[in-house]
Amino acid sequence: MGSQVTKQSEKTNTKRVFFEGTDELKAGYQLCYNVDAVRAADTNQNIIAKTAADEYGERAVRVEKPTAANLKNYAGTVTEDFGGVTGPRSIEIYVPTRRGQAINVFSSANATINVTPLYLVAGSFIAQSSGSVRIGTAIQTIDRSSTNGSIQATFTGPAELNAEIVSANSRAVTALPTAAIWDNFPLAELRRNPFAGSLLEADFKRGNEFPANNFIDATYAASAAGKTLTEQMKLGVSAIGELIFFTTTNDQGAECMFPCPITVSGGKKWAFEIRVAPLNVDDTTNNNFVGLMLASALAGDLIADGATLQAEGSLGFQRKEADGDVIDFVYDETGQTQNEHDPDYVVPVAATYNTLGMYFNGTTIQGYADGVALGTAISAADIAAADFPTAKVFNPVIALKAGDATDFSLSVDWIRVAQLA
Repeated sequence: MGSQVTKQSEKTNTKRVFFEGTDELKAGYQLCYNVDAVRAADTNQNIIAKTAADEYGERAVRVEKPTAANLKNYAGTVTEDFGGVTGPRSIEIYVPTRRGQAINVFSSANATINVTPLYLVAGSFIAQSSGSVRIGTAIQTIDRSSTNGSIQATFTGPAELNAEIVSANSRAVTALPTAAIWDNFPLAELRRNPFAGSLLEADFKRGNEFPANNFIDATYAASAAGKTLTEQMKLGVSAIGELIFFTTTNDQGAECMFPCPITVSGGKKWAFEIRVAPLNVDDTTNNNFVGLMLASALAGDLIADGATLQAEGSLGFQRKEADGDVIDFVYDETGQTQNEHDPDYVVPVAATYNTLGMYFNGTTIQGYADGVALGTAISAADIAAADFPTAKVFNPVIALKAGDATDFSLSVDWIRVAQLA
């Protein structure tokens, strides 16, 4: 049962819960509900078993250390009266309220009053200055980055979680953005505040998602109606929403670039992820690239005839004309030979979607395929080398270039790109 306690002339909402862990708690630690708690039967004590299929009232009062699995089940903050106690035992927590409460949280942030956001982070009791689930805002200017400690904060709890909503009419979970990448970003804050960083999210089901910066080779063919454009970029008719790139003339292309600047090294963490499907797969005539490139007014040569990428640097995933039945994880810098960091990264299947992603954690760039970290990360030493586009500011790119007169298409289900400011 909740109660109200006067704290520094403000009434704060608190609740009695049971901490299941064995750690020593500090005042201001963050806790989450153990909503998958079960109970074994004990005939000697007349205790009935409770399984996942049963209602179990203690799921509303049992709390534990934050983990990736329970972040969406945020409980609250340990009160001052229970700092220093060791579990398992009954404790009291401040519970989040919509109006907010002024309380002290234990944090590692270098905080500025009324500016620094505080986040719940998997694997830690400590509120941090970045994460995926925001719980409040610092209302004290103090640096706790060297020695963690108490920061006064307006405590509201998570206003919005980043978990994807799946319904009967939407994509399956396996077709959605990869949690291992996107749980590292405060997507709700990026959507709410355009000054929090760069963000691109498009699933091509909304009216403003067609990229304005695009180029299609002006090749036409005779038809009963006159002239028909043979290279094109169009929205698909699938219920999931698609952006489709199509070519049918040798060395002609279709390409686009989105306004979402990403500093690829030396800056804050960033991520890129896209879900794409080729119409056909063969070894000699397919060219496409999805990833990051230098911003430009497109003129049709992001992929040159013969599969060489434009000369100003790039980072992403490429199918090449001479090796079109595999996808390579590549990067290059101006004036340098392309580095095939991870050749044959993914083997695509015709008309079948793959998700391709990159996550920069501030030090290395890890590639992802179909929701799983794959291959060796681009290391700090790789990033410092002459053939990496160090500190370049790139934008998201999708490009298709025909390798002969066969019909080619590349369908894009969705794209998400982000970097914190």
